Amino acid sequence: MALRVLAAIGLLILGAILRVPVVAILGLVLGVVEVAHWIWLRRGLRAIRYRRSLDRDRITWGEELDMTVDVWNQGALPMPWLRADDAASDGLVVRGRGLLETDDAGLALRNTWTLGPYEHVIRHLSATGERRGVYTIGPATLTGSDLLVRQAAMEERSEIDTFLVRPRTLTARGLSRPDRWGDLDRSRTGLAEDPARFAGIRPYSPGDPLRRIHPRASARLGRPVVKRYEPSRERDVLLVVDLRIGDGPAWELAVADEEVESLFVVAASLARALAAEHAAFGIAAAGFTGAPSRFAELDVSEAPGQLDRVLDLLARLSSHPSASFDALLERVRRRTRPGTTILIVTARDARRFGEAFRRLRRTGFGVSIVTAGPDAVALATAARSSGLTARSAVMDAPWRTATTLAIGA
Repeated sequence: MALRVLAAIGLLILGAILRVPVVAILGLVLGVVEVAHWIWLRRGLRAIRYRRSLDRDRITWGEELDMTVDVWNQGALPMPWLRADDAASDGLVVRGRGLLETDDAGLALRNTWTLGPYEHVIRHLSATGERRGVYTIGPATLTGSDLLVRQAAMEERSEIDTFLVRPRTLTARGLSRPDRWGDLDRSRTGLAEDPARFAGIRPYSPGDPLRRIHPRASARLGRPVVKRYEPSRERDVLLVVDLRIGDGPAWELAVADEEVESLFVVAASLARALAAEHAAFGIAAAGFTGAPSRFAELDVSEAPGQLDRVLDLLARLSSHPSASFDALLERVRRRTRPGTTILIVTARDARRFGEAFRRLRRTGFGVSIVTAGPDAVALATAARSSGLTARSAVMDAPWRTATTLAIGA
């Protein structure tokens, strides 16, 4: 720019010396253009307010969220050309818009406008993700022009929006888990108690069954008391997800995205079925979620919102394992209350973990295996042949179009 200003001054002086008006006028025009360019360079983007907002911070795969892009020229200088490039995560999908590749091998969502003085424009877009995960939009790089549509200013706006895409869930058929003591089916709702686990006595309340009265304690205390039992731990379930798809060293395994996503759909669908049964459940996996720990864990609970918390964790969970499955099972054995049912979700041959499963059983855990993937039925059959409790989970179509998840007997 400095050279062009010097050239303009030189043309003015030369035109005056030679008394050639055309040269002087050319120098004057060039000087005016450069002054205008300097003004837009210094003040062009100061008056531009740029905002991007999402109507939600989490969706389920297949849904879309509304994204609003709000740009407002709050100054008197017009903006003949304004461009906003929002950095975007890989896999982000904006309806009707393609993402552009940037110079640093990233992706960006581009919007352009022509703004007059004090003009305010709001643009509505719809965004989603190709698969479950954490998606970010931002920061934004704003580029503005001068009156001659030359690039005059560039500025980065640091705001970043983040949203989760939860894995898809299907209706799981055949997962009914009645509480059992001996061979008796009990209710799946309410506080189920195990009559084999005596926990003490309490005062009699109107409506208590007569068979619950403790005769000797009532006679000794001089007032009626009834027997109290501990809740059935069959209603506590910990989903343990094996993130590995194949066997062999991790560095030799290619990540099969579709198979990994199918595994997450199975895990999410099982969580949804457990929530529908009012069971207390949690989840554990050897994967990264953005937290310092290399294990992703959510304690067993039946509190409201537990399903949402599990789905959020599955959305954040990495597709690559962060530790071996044996290490995860040992961590589960040490950190989980005995009596909890450990529900293993895996796409591998479960027989290789038979000793770890038997160790869990000796410690007091129930162990059940749900096999997933294209060989789910064969894997479940092989596991049962070695004395393990295993069932297969088979979708009626690929995970993007499936409608039901059949849990084998």
